[in-house]
Amino acid sequence: MEKRFDFLSLMSSEINEKGIVVLDTIDRMPVYNEPYVSPCYVIAINHAGKVNVEYDGLAMTFTPHDIAVVYPNHELFCRNTSHYKATLIVVSEGLFTQRASINTSRGRFWHENMPHFHLTDSQYADIMSIVRSLQTVLRQKDIDTSDFAVWQMHILSTLISSFRSENEKTPSQSSSDLSPRFYQAIKEHCRQHHDVGFYADLFCLTPKYFSTLIQAETGHTAGHWIRQHLSTQAKIMLRTEKEMRLNEIADELGFPDLATFSRYFRRETGISPSEYKLRVKS
Repeated sequence: MEKRFDFLSLMSSEINEKGIVVLDTIDRMPVYNEPYVSPCYVIAINHAGKVNVEYDGLAMTFTPHDIAVVYPNHELFCRNTSHYKATLIVVSEGLFTQRASINTSRGRFWHENMPHFHLTDSQYADIMSIVRSLQTVLRQKDIDTSDFAVWQMHILSTLISSFRSENEKTPSQSSSDLSPRFYQAIKEHCRQHHDVGFYADLFCLTPKYFSTLIQAETGHTAGHWIRQHLSTQAKIMLRTEKEMRLNEIADELGFPDLATFSRYFRRETGISPSEYKLRVKS
């Protein structure tokens, strides 16, 4: 069993003070063998080795030249690592909240749904050149580097989204900021409101037109993203809220009864909530 290690918590004072911190040659992941939820925005670039991890209950493997964009408040569960070496760029919760150029990226839906993708050799070299430039900015002692660092982060996040779109043939990003605002609305209201109509009303649009716009920006309908976020919340609660009964979780997630929640969860995941809860214990 890997040793428990939570360097982000250990460095929380420095991260909060500086706003942006670059951690080089990281060879361990936070808090092995138990769920971990970070309040920070993290870009992770894998140089060597691999990590087997669960992200919001979804198993994935992080391999050399993979890059991951992990937005705040997602659950990570690191199973094991092998000769792992990575660079992490960590943005504090406060700075992330304040700076729209970072937290409203139009690629956010793609990263939050599946945080990592593989870089080509040339893309990896380009990303690392931006990271080295960011490190140079952050090392300066005699000037206020905050605005420069945020601009470098904006360049980095834009480049990452561009590379992901190129590699995975994702829909071209429009100039609209509807999808990040929709995502924020899902986070705020998903446990009470599961229907597209509610979110369409928030933006003064018809449900059909609203879903069409979201699909054009993200490649999936508004209903898909609502279901995906609700399923993620259900998995997190089933894993972490060990004292809550299933009917209490169903109520917390806005379902009228346990039977409705169970049907929904089985339809989205292929297993029942009770089966999922037993699986994550093993």
